[in-house]
Amino acid sequence: MKTIKKLTSAAFAAVILGMSTITANAAFCTSTAGYWASHPDAWCVQTIQIGCQVYTQAQAIAIMQQPTSGDKTYSLAAQLIAAKLNVYCAGADSSCVASAISSADVWLCQHPVGSNVDSHSPAWKQITPTYNTLTLYNEGHLCAPKCNS
Repeated sequence: MKTIKKLTSAAFAAVILGMSTITANAAFCTSTAGYWASHPDAWCVQTIQIGCQVYTQAQAIAIMQQPTSGDKTYSLAAQLIAAKLNVYCAGADSSCVASAISSADVWLCQHPVGSNVDSHSPAWKQITPTYNTLTLYNEGHLCAPKCNS
């Protein structure tokens, strides 16, 4: 009887360990804005809402490819687009960035892409922590690992 119990326990443990391995190997991961901008075939959506505006895939990619040193709305939009695609298309855990995604959308409604917010403005300083959170998330440093792409 002890042998049967040990075998049953061992089999159960193997099943549990096997499930853990499968879950760990199938972990949904994040990719950077650069990845999403250069891999349109990985997108699972044709349009994406950023702030109060809906953009086509081509428009969103153009936003992500803009230089970000002058108008910081492009910087935030690029990170927000990547974060949303990581959630929608890659199935990445968004528990650590849900509020940042929401905050970025609200801010971009008030400061639409292309509205020339510079890095020294009070508006940018207000949203910088959100931008940093989204960037860290997209780089795999928060609640979802970085994809091996």
